[in-house]
Amino acid sequence: MRRRPTSLAALATVAVVALTGCGSGSGAKSTTSQDPKAAFATGLSGLSDADALTVKLNLDTTADALMGFAKESGDTLDAQAAQHIATAGILFETKTSDGTKLSDVKPGTKVNVATRVAIQDDGKTLGEFRTVDESLYAQADVKTLLDLFGESKSYADLTTRTKQMPAFVQAFVNGEWVVLDLNAVKALAGQFGGAAASPSTQQAQKLLTDLKAVIGKDVAVTRVGTDADGDHLKLTTQSRTFANDLVQTLGSDIPAAGLATGSLKPGNVPDHSVVLDAWVKDGVLSKISVDVVQFAKPSEVKPGDSLPVVLKFDQSGDDISKPSNATPVDTTSLLTLLGSLGGK
Repeated sequence: MRRRPTSLAALATVAVVALTGCGSGSGAKSTTSQDPKAAFATGLSGLSDADALTVKLNLDTTADALMGFAKESGDTLDAQAAQHIATAGILFETKTSDGTKLSDVKPGTKVNVATRVAIQDDGKTLGEFRTVDESLYAQADVKTLLDLFGESKSYADLTTRTKQMPAFVQAFVNGEWVVLDLNAVKALAGQFGGAAASPSTQQAQKLLTDLKAVIGKDVAVTRVGTDADGDHLKLTTQSRTFANDLVQTLGSDIPAAGLATGSLKPGNVPDHSVVLDAWVKDGVLSKISVDVVQFAKPSEVKPGDSLPVVLKFDQSGDDISKPSNATPVDTTSLLTLLGSLGGK
């Protein structure tokens, strides 16, 4: 496949997910009579007006189209791999335990909010993370994932090499659930002076306000029309300006974020327009689409090429429960293991 559009798809997705996290409060039932920017703000706010939110991310493409991209760029992509990529997706789910609306969950409130992230292929879950009651659960179908990447023979070697490793490592490789006590991780981080890495209530509130300001200043919104997905809006921003303001906001509001953004130089970001399509239905954001071909050089694509990354939003979700019989992760053993890997 064409490497440049594909790698930038991840960056575009992160930006989109950041945009969708900026809403709060309740939304109206119709936005078609509102100013386009107000309609988008209403759609964002409407997302949290329920006790659950599920976001599904995937490529809106076909196996044939992906093989065509690969051929154009001088690469090859077999039909099976192309089919897996075309049907792959990531599911993000957040749900409160007692029916409290997400908009009513404020810092310091005693409401349990569980989250779930699942990597899927054609509806089958291949890997999953859950956070429930201060615990992080993880599970992956390691064997199937290796098969998908053409590394089937590596699984037997992996199981052999992990026989002498901690029980949680063996369990994870075998496709079983493992659980990490997040309180233990926080306590350990505190011993190394990392306790301040978690943003305070005041920092989180200021970041939310400042992100809204960045979007309001840097993003232009126009109305395309109305269709089955709702009020169709087009969002446009300049990549370098948006990246610069986003990095400055993160670094100013949460100093620890500088660890992640320090190597990002907004001045090196190609300066061009970035276009997103968004739909608001019944006062709630229902869909966002980003065609990542727009990030490619003109010489890398031909007229008509399209590779949209799509996010669909649903104000419902399954109950997120604690998996049974999860193997506990020993934090000391985990640090030792990570240290040994980092030393190689």
